[in-house]
Amino acid sequence: MIFELLKLCIEKGASDLHFKTGYSPILRIDGNMVSIKEMPVISQTDFEVMLEAILDDAQLVTFLKYSKLDLGYSFSSARFRVNLFNDFRGGNAVFRVIPFKQLSFNDIGLPQSGRRFAEKTSGLVLVTGATGAGKSTTLSAYITHINNTFAKTIITVEDPIEYLFEDRESIISQRQVGVDCSSFEEGIRGALKTDCDVLMVGELRNSEAVAMTLLAAESGKLVFATLHSNTAVQAIDRFVNLCPKNLHLQVMARLGAHLQGIVTQTLVPKKTGRGRVAAFEILVNTPSVRGLIAENRIHLIKSYLDAGQTSGMISLDNSLVDLITSNIISKEEGLLKANNRSYVKRKAEEFEQVPGEETK
Repeated sequence: MIFELLKLCIEKGASDLHFKTGYSPILRIDGNMVSIKEMPVISQTDFEVMLEAILDDAQLVTFLKYSKLDLGYSFSSARFRVNLFNDFRGGNAVFRVIPFKQLSFNDIGLPQSGRRFAEKTSGLVLVTGATGAGKSTTLSAYITHINNTFAKTIITVEDPIEYLFEDRESIISQRQVGVDCSSFEEGIRGALKTDCDVLMVGELRNSEAVAMTLLAAESGKLVFATLHSNTAVQAIDRFVNLCPKNLHLQVMARLGAHLQGIVTQTLVPKKTGRGRVAAFEILVNTPSVRGLIAENRIHLIKSYLDAGQTSGMISLDNSLVDLITSNIISKEEGLLKANNRSYVKRKAEEFEQVPGEETK
């Protein structure tokens, strides 16, 4: 059953497959949950058969011991990030689709100011957004661009490994937490001992990972890392708050000195009804922004985002306005994702009221 469902997931262009005991399989397509009613309800036996089909012996022992497991799994023309866990009904599995093809900056629509971070030789770039917002895809685009353009040594630390990279201009080593290293911080520490130019950290989860990531940026590495946040300002807050409170001022100063920028994104359904497009917020760490971070006045950064187009900064709301006025997304969908709905609504309506057209 599982291979049939994974094939269906790819054919339907779904982003996720939910394989849950006691329910019919469910696909997430363009953000919507679609139950596959023609498939039978999944039993605990079906779940156990699925485990035996996709796990090796060591992985099966780990899942049976801890009742949870994250892994990467390749099938057909795609790779899947798999999350396994138990609840009171039985086994659950979520398969997130990761295409084998690495997408380019053009494919994901990353603004030019965001692309320029790949040309930096050192410092920290944070890629943030909610779960399922496409952060891993954007990280992959950065690594793909560097790999195709520069002769660098690249190390990734991931849990699990998602996109698979082949050496081109660069040399790439991918390390999986729990397999090739015991933790993110141990993986980062290991990268610092190598001839590494670029480091990609799959996720910052604790103060130790934050400290090692800052150390890597300070030592001259170009570091890309992800966080869960809905805005660039929230990303700074979350980065700092992962650390003990007595270290906040010190972390702020270090972050202000070595941050290159923040890319925050959200996915919005296209107006055509098929597929989704990313809306990006880009924060560039200009001298003014650097001073605000170092002085712990990050609440003032939003004004620079709103008015910083000359330095390449783009607010999420302005990104949504551009997508609406380009007829890529509907005004209604844009307003659902907006931080300042009245602003997005006003700017979209200003565009509609062009000379010669009837006021809407």
